[in-house]
Amino acid sequence: METKKYWFSLKSHVYAEFKNETMLLYDTQTGKTLEVVAKDAISLVIQMREPEKLGVILYDEELHMNSNVHTFVQNVIDLKLGDLWKYEAGRQKPIRLFPILNLQRDVDRLKEGGGNELLLGKDIINYLLELNIYLNYDCDKSCVYCNDYCKQVHCCTNNHTGAELPVENFQKIFDQIKYSSVGKVNLFGGNIFKYENFTKIYDFLELMKDVVYCFIHYENFEKNELIDSLHLELIVNFPVNENSFENTWLQINRENTTVRFILENEEQYFKTEELIRKFDIEKYEIHPFYSGKNMDFFTDNIFVRKEDILSNTLQMREIFRNQKLNSNFFGVLYILPDGTVKANMNTSALGNIKNTTILNMIYKEMVDNTV
Repeated sequence: METKKYWFSLKSHVYAEFKNETMLLYDTQTGKTLEVVAKDAISLVIQMREPEKLGVILYDEELHMNSNVHTFVQNVIDLKLGDLWKYEAGRQKPIRLFPILNLQRDVDRLKEGGGNELLLGKDIINYLLELNIYLNYDCDKSCVYCNDYCKQVHCCTNNHTGAELPVENFQKIFDQIKYSSVGKVNLFGGNIFKYENFTKIYDFLELMKDVVYCFIHYENFEKNELIDSLHLELIVNFPVNENSFENTWLQINRENTTVRFILENEEQYFKTEELIRKFDIEKYEIHPFYSGKNMDFFTDNIFVRKEDILSNTLQMREIFRNQKLNSNFFGVLYILPDGTVKANMNTSALGNIKNTTILNMIYKEMVDNTV
């Protein structure tokens, strides 16, 4: 270096994460990363982020002589994660602004009591993106992992209580969401064809058929004109009764159907490929299911490595969003046959549709964050 003083800064689109005495720098435009464990280098970036430093720090001879800091700065420049400017006495210090997390309807503000009135109006329903409704639990099939599938993937289930969602409660739900921006209303059983009030909800489903998805096990399917007009999510788990599947496949409206394969091992995966070819299935999804006995399958085929995670470039907005909420579950509610409402099938109840509005339960989830 020709001079003894420089101004040093990270680029504004470089995100810095600090955890377990390690710092990760991530370029949200290129996906380049730099992991740092040197405490002096980490301290330098922490100081840089102090408000009074305005995103820029003086890199002088003392810092240059620190081998850890010097190596870090050189790596940053080589990877184009930051900049050095020559220091000139009398000239104004450069400024580098960094984006910060600032949600206009921040959950922390709700907890302080200032957001309830703001959210519990017409806008809060827009936070509901997907609604999952269990009409009943009645099913005469005996799938080995019946009560566990639904805890990991969208699936039917039978808890042997015989509970059914009263049609009045379904109407109450419909009245609250019919003018909302909800993008998906997923219907589950048991076997929804055994839902005693199925014909009584036809009018509701017809009015919202663009966003209604019926999840039906392939062995429970019955030819139905209304189902043909809705989105059908056909559930297939193993072992597969091919004769039964073929019979169903010949009856369904394939244009509106997605086949959802739930599998536990490689053998079932290869069988899935065989079924896809044999029946010329165009729209399908594959859902690995952890049974508690197939860790090797997940280790070899499902778990991702650090390289996999960093292979896709994340924008700053995505990083900030995931800091504040779990985007996999945000905007999702589950309503069970007894009226219980949850944000996830594995979490505690938010309330009951019998005596609490969907608006209140969305608000409660944003404050309590059960997922």
